[in-house]
Amino acid sequence: MSKAIHSHGKTRNKKQAFDPPTYRLVVMTAVLFILIVTAIAVFQRNDAKHSQSQNLRRSSKPIDFLDTKGRKFPWQNLRLPRDIRPVEYKIMIYPNFKTKMFSGTVKIETLIKKQTRFITLHGKYLNIIDIKVYIASDNDKSSTKCDVHGWYESKELEMYSFEMAEILLEGRNVSILLSFEGKLERKLYGLYLSNYTTPGGHIKYLAATMFEPTGAREAFPCFDEPDMKAKFAMSIVRSKNHISLFNMPLLTSEPYSEGLIVDTFQQSVNMSTYLVAMVVGDYDHVTSTTLQGTEVSVYAPSHQIKQTHLALDTAVKVLNFYNKLFGINYPLPKQDLIAIPDFVAGAMENWGLITFRLTTLLYDPDESSAADLELVVTVIAHELAHQWFGNLVTMRWWKDIWLNEGFATLVQYLGANEIDKSNNKMDLFVKNEMMYAMGMDCEGSSHPISVKVSNPNAIENLFDAISYSKGASLIRMLGNLMGRTKFWDKIKEYLNRYKYANARTEDLWDIFSGQMTVTTMMDTWTKQMGYPVVTMNRSEEFVQVTQERFLLGPEKGPPSKFDYKWYIPFRYAVANTSGIDNHIITLNPDAEVKFQVDKDQVKWLKGNYGMYGYYRVNYEERNWRALVKQLADNHTVFSTVDRAGLLDDMCYLARANKVSQTLALDMTEYLIKEKEYLPWSVALNCLSFIGERLRNTAVYSKFQKYMESLMQPLLVKLGLEDTGPQMDKVLRTLLFKKGLVFGHTLVITNGKKKFADWMNKGKKLGVNLKGEVYRTGTQYGGKTEADYVFKMYKKAQIPSEKEKLLVALCHTNQTEVLQRLLQAVGKGDIIRHQDFPIVTEEMSKNPAGQLLIWDFVKGNWNSILKWFSGSLFAMPGIVESVTSFFSTEKQYKQVKEFFKACNTSALGGEVKASLNRIRMKINWLKTNAAIVTKWFNDRNNVF
Repeated sequence: MSKAIHSHGKTRNKKQAFDPPTYRLVVMTAVLFILIVTAIAVFQRNDAKHSQSQNLRRSSKPIDFLDTKGRKFPWQNLRLPRDIRPVEYKIMIYPNFKTKMFSGTVKIETLIKKQTRFITLHGKYLNIIDIKVYIASDNDKSSTKCDVHGWYESKELEMYSFEMAEILLEGRNVSILLSFEGKLERKLYGLYLSNYTTPGGHIKYLAATMFEPTGAREAFPCFDEPDMKAKFAMSIVRSKNHISLFNMPLLTSEPYSEGLIVDTFQQSVNMSTYLVAMVVGDYDHVTSTTLQGTEVSVYAPSHQIKQTHLALDTAVKVLNFYNKLFGINYPLPKQDLIAIPDFVAGAMENWGLITFRLTTLLYDPDESSAADLELVVTVIAHELAHQWFGNLVTMRWWKDIWLNEGFATLVQYLGANEIDKSNNKMDLFVKNEMMYAMGMDCEGSSHPISVKVSNPNAIENLFDAISYSKGASLIRMLGNLMGRTKFWDKIKEYLNRYKYANARTEDLWDIFSGQMTVTTMMDTWTKQMGYPVVTMNRSEEFVQVTQERFLLGPEKGPPSKFDYKWYIPFRYAVANTSGIDNHIITLNPDAEVKFQVDKDQVKWLKGNYGMYGYYRVNYEERNWRALVKQLADNHTVFSTVDRAGLLDDMCYLARANKVSQTLALDMTEYLIKEKEYLPWSVALNCLSFIGERLRNTAVYSKFQKYMESLMQPLLVKLGLEDTGPQMDKVLRTLLFKKGLVFGHTLVITNGKKKFADWMNKGKKLGVNLKGEVYRTGTQYGGKTEADYVFKMYKKAQIPSEKEKLLVALCHTNQTEVLQRLLQAVGKGDIIRHQDFPIVTEEMSKNPAGQLLIWDFVKGNWNSILKWFSGSLFAMPGIVESVTSFFSTEKQYKQVKEFFKACNTSALGGEVKASLNRIRMKINWLKTNAAIVTKWFNDRNNVF
């Protein structure tokens, strides 16, 4: 059905715009006539559009964008023209749950910045019913109608262009009135339909939105680019049995027609379209108030409202903290947080109405774990940070999305620390963000933080570890170099200068005026991908410090104008007989640095002291051996983050063949004395990589014995009951989880007993170990255990509990159960499509499920693309997971051939990255299999 139905001569009142039966007969008649008359043209146009789309992806030559009738579209750019600026939107919308349609009107007040004959704006999947344009007089007290002579729609550009009968002159105020409708479907993007089932079995529907980055155009015609900010006034038509929510507080609720109410909301502040949000449904809420007087509410289905109290308490405390930290009070009168049953992301920071996945907002203290609590707190802290970084100050264009996500990722740890100060959250930052980003950023398929992007599909690919975690790590590195007070003074200046407006990366660096080295230094970090490895090479009394790009795998990526050199704030420590001294120097891209030490007094050198720098450090073997010895003798000389850093650097340097794999394994022997979570977490990730490569070799049983010998003392010390301080519980859970992976006898025996008591006797499980106990039952049990977990999954009402049961199911060795899981995913009823990435990640870790999930993805590729249509940032993670355990030439070839034959436009560089990782694993085995086998054989009698 064509979306461009011409009805310019008709005037519609408010109710007619919302009465689908009134105009649908006219619409369908017109559609039928157009389809009959233009069938051949449509066929030819679709052929031309397909060819045009292929050319857009494969050719850099200029092409003509065509409209839906095969005509040249009036605007030939992926970005909107700047001739017209929106000032205010007045929107009325009706999501009709019965017809599965939404309909509405929008009045856009605009200012003509440069004379033009065309009005061009965004729209996607919308049926435009009517358009009227009015030009204000000089005194703005009257207006005249301007006829529309031409009407164009470009599917490729996701734009409409309307040709006016007269030129719109610069400086004029122009009102654009559009009536529209669209489908209200079960999807995960735009304005969409969701549902939930009550404990009594009743299905209840709701309408929700997810607009970032380009979804607003699917809900109403708009100027859908982040720098085209405007004010929004919203009216929502709903059933009497529902409530509606918008970014701003409710003003009035009035009868609309039989059984319907229209809610009118306060006009918003100046904001971008991607931050507009609305929800209609049957929800309950709890409310509190910040010290500033902001009303904070958390919304959820009535049967889950008791799970909202942690979120409410967290939101109020974090808002109070941010008001002080940023020096600017939260600018809206209210802040709502709402749990959405179908939601593709973890959460979305819509100003004043943050939407969440159930598991990131709801928490039951009687059933949820410490990790569940940590997730809820950090996600809320992240989204509330966005109310300043992203909402108040917005990036000018998506290439600088890291300004939003990098700051929010860093600040979330500061906010979370306000909720629980029992452990330093910034220590967790080192592993969760910095090391995570570095693990991705050392591949040739990575990308710079600030990267050119114009195609809407390409925007999705920027929502990754580089924008979030690397961005946050670079901000933290700069803050450490400058000093906390000075750094935050500059950040407050940045927020004040660009509030309610837009900023670029260059604008942030300009804030540090008088320190020109900041721009020079940070450009080397943001405008090229990757990072360096710094080598400290000691010869007698001199230490030579050099840098080079750190790279894993054969793929190198494009050349860099900085030649992959960096300005590095390098902090190092020197341990001598009198103690440990630390110093900081700046490494320039082309300069060689040397410093002098007392050769007779030095015990060891440690680079990146404190782990603030986004780089790795290597040494000559003598110094590495001294560090290994220090860990064995007294590892507490180093902080937990420095111990974790040594392990992570050694692990990745060994993978890159810059140090021997045996030296890396030698370092892990100290773990028998280690009692802290952070070093153990890093070490287990590194050892898991080795274990997976050895799984099908004769030496794997010796690897398992080694892991058991390392973990046993700490497991005995901690015990296998869910007791003790918070970090003991977290560490015990980690060891239990990895014990299941490595086949640890004590863990499996204990877990099977706990599972049997739960299944057969109804015995309650400790909240922090229940996920691992469920997995023990499915992984080391049979069909009976797996069927019972599936039954409990379908009954569970607590989102975090439901997810634990789903993860456990993915680890069963029962092929029949795994196939049943995949069938449920395909239907999207028992297991929602939003949870398919969880299934993919977990089943890919299961040797019994790896080929099943790979075959499922191959066989259902087009359906998966449809599930995540418009929210394609989920797709790269699916590909990464499903290929993550491949390490043979045959598997490499299969992956390459499959993705060569299908549509991969949603994946960015992930296919190339996955192939690079498979090749790296193949090469690792060729280089290290014999060496590692000998190492474990030599130690066989020890453990």
